[in-house]
Amino acid sequence: MSDIISIQEKLNLETAVIKWQDLQLFFAQGKLLVVSNDRDLIEVSSIIANNQTDELSELIEEQNVEFATVEWVRGNCQEQTELWAVVVSPYVVTQLKVD
Repeated sequence: MSDIISIQEKLNLETAVIKWQDLQLFFAQGKLLVVSNDRDLIEVSSIIANNQTDELSELIEEQNVEFATVEWVRGNCQEQTELWAVVVSPYVVTQLKVD
């Protein structure tokens, strides 16, 4: 049995739920990416980690991934709002947690 895991498996293991208040510093630094709930967070994070520029450009064009904006935060986040998050350095890639 091999101990090698794929990027997607690694990202999945590193993904966790975090409250908005704990992400505010990354937002202030311009390092917070938001993935649309129509897309799979791990799949999009993998595209970013693998530097798949064509696929990423398409996601950006379709507004399936974007930097968090003040408007997005005002419309979606309160201190206790929960998001799924995974680090793809230098970014934190997030998605609103839906119950």
